Amino acid sequence: MIRDFQEIINIISDRFNNSLSQLDIINWLENFEKIDWSKALTVLNSFEYYSIMDIIKEYENGIKFIIDESTSDENIYLIPVGNLRKKEDQKEVYYFGKSGVAMVYYLKKTPSFNRNIKKLILLEDGNLDELPENVKIVMVDDFSGTGGTILEFYKEIKDRLPEKHTVIALTIAFMEKAEDVLNEFNIKIIGIKRRPIFSERGSVFGYEPKMKAIRDFCFKYGNNLYPLENYKKNITKHHPLGFLNTQALIGFEHSIPNNTIPIIWADSKNKSNRATWNPLFPRRGNLVIKRSKEFKQNQSYWVSIAYKLGLNNGLLNEQEKYQTQTIQLISILQLKRKQKSDLLISQMLGINLIEYNSIIKIGKEKKLLDNNEEPTEQAIDIIEQIRKKTKFKQNNQIINQLKIEEDIVYVPKIFRGSS
Repeated sequence: MIRDFQEIINIISDRFNNSLSQLDIINWLENFEKIDWSKALTVLNSFEYYSIMDIIKEYENGIKFIIDESTSDENIYLIPVGNLRKKEDQKEVYYFGKSGVAMVYYLKKTPSFNRNIKKLILLEDGNLDELPENVKIVMVDDFSGTGGTILEFYKEIKDRLPEKHTVIALTIAFMEKAEDVLNEFNIKIIGIKRRPIFSERGSVFGYEPKMKAIRDFCFKYGNNLYPLENYKKNITKHHPLGFLNTQALIGFEHSIPNNTIPIIWADSKNKSNRATWNPLFPRRGNLVIKRSKEFKQNQSYWVSIAYKLGLNNGLLNEQEKYQTQTIQLISILQLKRKQKSDLLISQMLGINLIEYNSIIKIGKEKKLLDNNEEPTEQAIDIIEQIRKKTKFKQNNQIINQLKIEEDIVYVPKIFRGSS
């Protein structure tokens, strides 16, 4: 039986900025045979997770590099990768892609964007028809595994660009394969370059025997989710080791690319036992909605605890107890306490940024949020009292599931540069 296993799970959870709870990790481990749990945790420990601060930092580095490479009087046009569609009047207009809204949000948070607001022109409406000659276009995406999405988008907008133009792809991270593909079309890609995780040179899993053992493990379970046979027959582009065999192990606070190995994100049927795979980071909407619903149910419990402890006195009356905005306000306080971004909070609550800002306004009126939209001391005290009350219940749930007969999994003290 693993000693200190609960502590290891807790350490991994903390390294994901609490985007993964201990129960999330344990439930994910249940997908695997117990003999493979140590390998599963080795994979999870190597997962490269980008929080909002990581994302803003990498975009800042990229934008700064692009500005330094430009002339002082040259404007730079930024356009999030999306797609073009026809409206009723048949006018071709630009729409954000699945990550477009998030990319705009992060770009606007970077210091370089705000210092160069006149030089950096964000094309949020996709108006490409009046750009000057020799224009510099920066297509912005979070990740590029194969280069396919960025290249497809460029081909969609190319005919609307001036004949003479320079195009750059700005990402948070990209794979070597994407760089090779985009270079063929004179598209320079900027971001953190990563090799396939099972590359024979520079694998995140170290020396070759260990790498191959982890690769075989990931393939074994990935093949039960997306069979190699179907991939070879071109029935699907999903390979047991990620979309088009990209072999990525990367995720972001707002989303996870399908280039990442599927044991992390898939919710398909496991062909070995016909059970539905329980992902750590679901990609598909139905599972995201389900988890959002579970989170909201948990927050209703938090509101109930707040009232039982009398923490609502002077702030929330009995009529407000189960109002949606009360649950949302308590949720926002809790998530802000965990330093979650307003974008992620909105996603978790299933509300848009306008609705989010209306709840923020209520929080300020009740003196639970300060002028910087951070929890006040009173709010922190409320959240901590509720958390202590619920912690005992959660720990009992965790302890009941910790029945693992494996060797202790080593977790280093340093993770992505942080202790």
